[in-house]
Order: sequence, then C-alpha cells, then structure tokens
Amino acid sequence: AGRLIPEDGLRGYAQVVRSKDEIVQTVRRQIKHGADWIKLHITGLIPRQLKRGEITVWTQEEIRLACDTAHALHTPVVAHVRSAESTRDAARAGVDLLLHATNMDEEAIEAVMEAQVPLVPTLTFQANLADYGAAAGASPELIEIFRKEIENSSVQLKKAYDEGVPMLCGSETGFSITPLGEWHGREVEVLVKHLGLTPLQAISCATQQGAKALRLDGQVGTVQEGMLADVIVVDGDPLKDVRVLNDRTKMATIVSKGRLVDLDRPWPTRQPFAGEHVGVWTSRKLTREVAFSL
Repeated sequence: AGRLIPEDGLRGYAQVVRSKDEIVQTVRRQIKHGADWIKLHITGLIPRQLKRGEITVWTQEEIRLACDTAHALHTPVVAHVRSAESTRDAARAGVDLLLHATNMDEEAIEAVMEAQVPLVPTLTFQANLADYGAAAGASPELIEIFRKEIENSSVQLKKAYDEGVPMLCGSETGFSITPLGEWHGREVEVLVKHLGLTPLQAISCATQQGAKALRLDGQVGTVQEGMLADVIVVDGDPLKDVRVLNDRTKMATIVSKGRLVDLDRPWPTRQPFAGEHVGVWTSRKLTREVAFSL
C-alpha cells in the first residue's frame, strides 16, 4: 500500500500479503489470535503518481475475499481508502467501516450511500499538518498536500452525511503529527469547521454514532442508566464552542469506568509501547504544547 508499507513482513500494525491464499490465511490467523476487527490498507502514496489522492492497490475481488473470510468468522472489516476508486470498491465489496473516504467522486458517493457504510474521515491528521505543521517541522509541500485534501473532500463527505450515511470521529493517533494522548478529541472541531456540522451533530459522531458502528450500541455512546460510565463534564457550553471539549483547563469532572478521576494530581505520564509510532512526517512530535507555541 504505497511506500508506508514494506515489501514483506510487518510494519507497525500491518502484515504484508502477496496472494489470495495469504489474504485468507492472514485474516483467519488474526481472528484466531483475538482480533476484533480486520483492517485493510487499500491505498497508498507512490512517487510521481498521476491521480489525486492515493493509488488503489487492492482489487475489488481481493477486498471481497477478505470481507467474506472475516464475516464468515463473525468479524467486521475496516478499510483505509483515500481515493474515489478505493472508496467505491470497498463499499461494494462489503467493508463495514471506511477510514478517510477522501477524494470521492459521484460514483463513490453513490456506492457509499447505497451500502450505508459508516465513514470515519479522520481529518485530524490533515488538519494538524495544515494548522500546526510548521511548528513541528513539516515541509511546506506536505502541508499544502494535506490542506488541499481537506478542501477537496469536505463537500463530498458532507453530502454523504446529509444523505444519512453514518459518520464517526477518528484521531489517526500514532504518527508524529498526532502522537498518542494529544489529539483524540480534535476531530469534533474539524467536522464543525470544515464539514459544517453543528456541534451537537459532531458530538454525536464521536459518541452515539461511534458506538453503533463499532457494535457497542447499548453499552456506550449515550449518558443514560445502564450504560458504561465514561463521562466528561466541562466548564463551558460545547454547543456554543465545541473547542471547550479539548481544553484541559476546562475539564471540571471526569468519570472513567464508573469512578471519578482525580484531576488535582499531575497529568499522567507513560512509556511508549512497541509499534506505537507508525510514521514520521515531521521533525518532532506535534504535542499540544508545541502546536500552541506558535
């Protein structure tokens, strides 16, 4: 899937497959060892490519084979698609969740609407590069590429949403531009700013819609009796300014797994885990401190 993925072996979360037999074997092996979802990396970037977005490196037949294999074992499939062709083929082949779905054309939008397959634009990566890339040492060329991807895709994504296609919030966590623990809530802001969703619609994408798409409906996603108690209470009105949800200074109360979190203690630190850093796009990590130092 482009230059992000090696010729063989492993790269972070990715296992390279070279044939239909390997597709089936790998999907079954991952499920055997406990995978909740199977992810397909259907597109990637290569030098001197002629089309907008990423190139498609899986055929619709191969995508369908992976989906059929996973579905036979009661496991859903999510796909990385950043082109019109890949989005169309993935929707038609039975993928259960589409990551990005950028650069769609009319045919791709129609396929998505017909399948009613949920979309996860995950534009935080692009938005961070566009807004804060310079602070993290990203090249001007790279900043412009991803700024245009947001610009070129927002109208199509909003059209799909308006036609009833479920939409979720993603964070693209694991890259130098989106390090773990820093930007998990920013997608809500991005959906409001670039797609024109209302704050309440964007919050629903991050909560109720996410729960439904991830097969967790009835457990999480709403604040009501009997649901798992993960709740954030903020000092402010997110329906007036959704950015308050990402302001740590406005966190009034946090309930995690049914227990109050002590907000008076220092913010927790942690050690990186193996495979956490998927790709380096900047000369340093874009933490919130770095971003807001501009």
